[in-house]
Amino acid sequence: MLGIIACLIFIACGSDQNAGAGNSPQPSQNGGFSSSGDNSFATTSSSNSGDNNVVASTTASGTTYQAVAQAPSSQTVPLNPTGYLNQDVRNVIKAVRPAVVEVIAETSNSGNIGSIFGGSDNSGGETGIGTGSIISPNGYILTNNHVVEGANKFTVVLPDGRQYDATLIGREGKVNDIAVIKIDPAQNGGQPLPVMKLGDSSKLEIGEAVVAIGNALGLEGGPSVTQGIVSAMGRSIQEPNGAQLTQLIQTDAAINPGNSGGPLLNLRGEQVGINTAAPVDPSQGVVANGIGFAININQVMTYIQPFVNGNGGTPAQGQSTQPAFAEKPFMGILPQTVTAGLAAQYKLPVKQGALIGRVDPGTPAEKAGWQVGDIIVKMDGTDIKTIDDLAAVLQRHKPGDTVSTTLVNRSGQQRTTNITFTKSPNS
Repeated sequence: MLGIIACLIFIACGSDQNAGAGNSPQPSQNGGFSSSGDNSFATTSSSNSGDNNVVASTTASGTTYQAVAQAPSSQTVPLNPTGYLNQDVRNVIKAVRPAVVEVIAETSNSGNIGSIFGGSDNSGGETGIGTGSIISPNGYILTNNHVVEGANKFTVVLPDGRQYDATLIGREGKVNDIAVIKIDPAQNGGQPLPVMKLGDSSKLEIGEAVVAIGNALGLEGGPSVTQGIVSAMGRSIQEPNGAQLTQLIQTDAAINPGNSGGPLLNLRGEQVGINTAAPVDPSQGVVANGIGFAININQVMTYIQPFVNGNGGTPAQGQSTQPAFAEKPFMGILPQTVTAGLAAQYKLPVKQGALIGRVDPGTPAEKAGWQVGDIIVKMDGTDIKTIDDLAAVLQRHKPGDTVSTTLVNRSGQQRTTNITFTKSPNS
């Protein structure tokens, strides 16, 4: 499994923020699974002088991953799929740019932006710069959780220069790394807000052209645009704060530090993903070429649909999250779809299911007796063939629900246990 991290661009009022590390399970030589201490994540930060530091670590196979910061705004226009590719990309950029915004997240010295980066600077406040997409005319904006985590003040800047104060509406940082913030359209004379068109990521095909837009490295002069193809679907990674991301889109469109939260677009000008992570070359300590990861938009629709419809509401007094985010069930595992290749390589007893690559301590999964290497084959009466099936079961439940789960261990022994879901600790 791949180890991954998410990163932001930081302007620290004190010292630079350092990168943190996380562990991800790796297949052992005897076919079992172990948690490798060699696997962690790198992040990039920038000081007031503009210096960028990358702290990277490697997986057991020698690969390191870095999560990337949000991307700035870029425009996209519906295009003719049969037209010239370059013209299509230009049209996409022109159409989408107004709805892609810069998100500025600030914290005082009592806080810590983006805990996934591990270190903290308590000598002064910090400012993190990322990206978001306006998803409703009411001013709801979709971004990454690690962009807003730990911050207490938010500013949104549109490509046309309009600035808005923003409020954190909700965030989910354990299984999706997403957040929704809101601006008030009336703040700048009630001018209409541009809105991003959301696509259907299930229709993406390997080899399909995509465009990534983002605030790469926090460079001045507006957002950076890169293009590439869909390299793979259904990837799973773990961020250093423990976020377990599944069903990711892999692309060779360059995704650099500063891009987190930015849109990944198809050539119809629709957002199909949220740019989130990129690998780091361990030999050079820089983002590796040709591999980036985006959260697929369908994966988060159950969270954001109320906001897309414009009726998500505002936070209750003293609260920073909405029930739509806070009431998602949590198990505490990092699952991976069992494929024919994986089953053959590690001599797994079954050829389909959800392989448990990590069990977090103190979680429902650990309390239920689940172990690394177990394979979930049935939950709540539903056959589990992929982690998509597992996600579908979770979507119809809430914290506090108890369901029956059938697992197969590495020796082929089958057992049935009950698991009681809790609320995600990062909600």
